[in-house]
Amino acid sequence: MDNAHLAVKQAHNTPPGPSGAAPNTCRRARAQAAGGTHSGAFPLVDTQELRPRRNHAGSQPFTVIETHHPETGEVLEFEWTGKQGLIPLRYTITDHQNARAERWAMKWAVDRLLPGSRQWKCHRWRIPGKALEVKLSLEHQKSFYAGFEACGSVWGCPLCAPKITERKRIEVEAGMDAAKAQGLKVMLATFTVPHGLGDDLEQVRDQILTAWRKGSTSRAGKAFRKMIGLRGYIRVVEATYGENGWHPHFHVLLFLDSDLTPHQIQSGWYPIWLDGCRKSGLADPSEAHGVRVDDGSRAARYVTKWGMDSELTKGHLKKGKKSVNPWDLLRVHAFGLDGVASELRDVVAGLGIDKEKAAGLWLAFFRSFKGTRQLYWSNGLRALLGLKKEKTDQELAEEEMDPIAAILATLTDQQRLDLIRLRKLPELLNLAEDSPGLIPDFLVSLQKKNRTQ
Repeated sequence: MDNAHLAVKQAHNTPPGPSGAAPNTCRRARAQAAGGTHSGAFPLVDTQELRPRRNHAGSQPFTVIETHHPETGEVLEFEWTGKQGLIPLRYTITDHQNARAERWAMKWAVDRLLPGSRQWKCHRWRIPGKALEVKLSLEHQKSFYAGFEACGSVWGCPLCAPKITERKRIEVEAGMDAAKAQGLKVMLATFTVPHGLGDDLEQVRDQILTAWRKGSTSRAGKAFRKMIGLRGYIRVVEATYGENGWHPHFHVLLFLDSDLTPHQIQSGWYPIWLDGCRKSGLADPSEAHGVRVDDGSRAARYVTKWGMDSELTKGHLKKGKKSVNPWDLLRVHAFGLDGVASELRDVVAGLGIDKEKAAGLWLAFFRSFKGTRQLYWSNGLRALLGLKKEKTDQELAEEEMDPIAAILATLTDQQRLDLIRLRKLPELLNLAEDSPGLIPDFLVSLQKKNRTQ
């Protein structure tokens, strides 16, 4: 066995998953079931055999190393960095297509839970007066639909949420870069309150936001904000579910003109947060956990991860040791226990969450957060950082993936209905990326199949 295969085998040398597991469309889940994970980086040895071949000019090496999993035969691609030690696994077109298939399966689960809703109509109805087209981005070589209605739901749509939050992440990163250029510091603050089973999720969510407002706009709060040189903030609301029930909380990126340390800001902000919580009818947050402030390095890591993880938002996907997020719940409902990441299966099982309970919890979350803002920029901050007017979630969801794209097919209403009825919309996008010349025959075959059913 060559060194590359040996290194991959060692990286995957863990016991296999349980037999009889339900199949999952996600490549990552299949790999985990086979006994490994594709996240992170693999400790491959820098040897001549492992180094990528050189290009046709004979000088500059190619950047991709291709090998395969010795147990499953799955092709693996690594990005060459030229450094000894860690070589990260490459995110391939196959990963992209499997992640997209997973999102569509989750969308169909939402359709069952919310029949006739705006989420149900999303990517089902055609925009009046517009052609429904299959396009291919010339820059990214990824296909997408144009002409479908989009619901613009950041809380409840597996198709719209990734698109919206990725565009917001890019803006936040640009804002942080602009702040750094102006000499400002960016810190990450997290605000939490005690919670327990039986708490009303919507009520607690409203109370913590009220606590923020009452505390920060009080006389003491205004004085403290001036003292720490707070020039603005970006607030992100999240919720997880654990053994004590729902846990709504929020993170705040603080843009500061100050030399104070995170610990000093955290210590000064706690009594203000405590006062706001008491005024809002919440239990007293602990001094140890109520407010946490971290420096710019963690703020940058958080924002980077907040955007994409297998093309779903990290804000929705963030994994806790003892809790799950709403998208995990939707995965359990759509795929069963094997639909969630392997490290969360014991958590889900310990919480007694089956497909039916997961559906109920997800619906409770969606109804509580529907219509609220996930991300909020404080007044004047965007102008300070030189950013344009903020677009709405709906505007972001309706934006085309890439304005420079080739039109591969224009669909009739009957073809649209065939694709929806047979659930072939993601399959058509795969074909557009792999073999666009086969699209006409594919559409004809769907029409024949639909007539026979």
